[in-house]
Amino acid sequence: MTKGEHHFSKFLRLRSTGQFQRVFAARNSAADHTLIVFAASNELPHCRLGLSVSKKVGNAVVRNRWKRLIREAFRKSKSELPSGFDFVVLPQRNVDVRTVKHLEQSLKSLTAKITKRTARPAPTVLLVRPEHQAEASKIPLEALGFRVLLQPVIDILPPESWQETDDAIQQLRHGKFDWLLFSSSNGVRFFFDRFGNALPDIQLAVVGSSTDATLHQHIGRHADVVPEKTFTAEGVAETLLAEAKQGKRFLHCRASRGRDVLKRSLTEAGGSVTEIAVYRSVDRIHADPLILESMQRGNINFVAVTSSAIAQSLVNMFGNALRQTRLVSISPITTKALCDLGFPPHREASEASFAGIIAALAKLFGERDA
Repeated sequence: MTKGEHHFSKFLRLRSTGQFQRVFAARNSAADHTLIVFAASNELPHCRLGLSVSKKVGNAVVRNRWKRLIREAFRKSKSELPSGFDFVVLPQRNVDVRTVKHLEQSLKSLTAKITKRTARPAPTVLLVRPEHQAEASKIPLEALGFRVLLQPVIDILPPESWQETDDAIQQLRHGKFDWLLFSSSNGVRFFFDRFGNALPDIQLAVVGSSTDATLHQHIGRHADVVPEKTFTAEGVAETLLAEAKQGKRFLHCRASRGRDVLKRSLTEAGGSVTEIAVYRSVDRIHADPLILESMQRGNINFVAVTSSAIAQSLVNMFGNALRQTRLVSISPITTKALCDLGFPPHREASEASFAGIIAALAKLFGERDA
């Protein structure tokens, strides 16, 4: 045992599985090219160290060397590290073992970044999606350290009458359509709740990967066409132009309101398009008073805007109070809608999906702590 290890006292170490799990569960972390550090408050007058060096880092000799160097770096720098925290340290994969001095610098920088973040209130994100979607969307954002509030600005309801849908279903069962199109997960859900899952031989196209996932959940089948780059109606239309030019027949399941891009594009190309409203998108008029007050006071940092329809409903609900927050748009189409309404977004997702929104918010969170 080296002198450094001899002075690395047991009370400075995390020793039980429960202690490690508590740190990981706190979801506070920072990383550089050498180390990943997780942290959780320990309510002690000193900090403690836990090591997690997996076999993916290297063989036993390499792993043991990492452990010795990280312990020594911690021992030498512990007086400069934030007290009152437990830290679990992992070396990055495919990185050569570094010097103690290098590891000291990493520990100081990463622990400072984490404690700076935890010393400030978590940024607040307002989700304004329909209620059944917003609840599931909370989980990945909370995992990133955001405080998440929910205020749906629209409700998703069945159509006032199912007659139009039932007529189209009968035609579908008799082979009157070549393609079945879905613009959203809501369309998939409402249509197949009405139709069942015994789908005849027909090709399927959806607007994006999340809609495709919902399709698979309902009927155990993925769509034949999912746009690769542009998760929008334009992306679907472009992919299906060749089919439309052959005079193919399309049944488009959509909301009661929205853009007519698919019908216009495919019809102009020579296709036959029947549209049915399989659900209604209805504005909510009034916000929760507490959320409205938070918005007016500037206590909501970000609002995730996931469609042009939601953009309109959001402005109807909050008006000029939205100038006290930063809007994050899901796509160029939503960005244009916000700009036309006089509320240009602070950031646009690089991918038109909720995963793209999460990535944009995570980047904003990182910029906040840079």
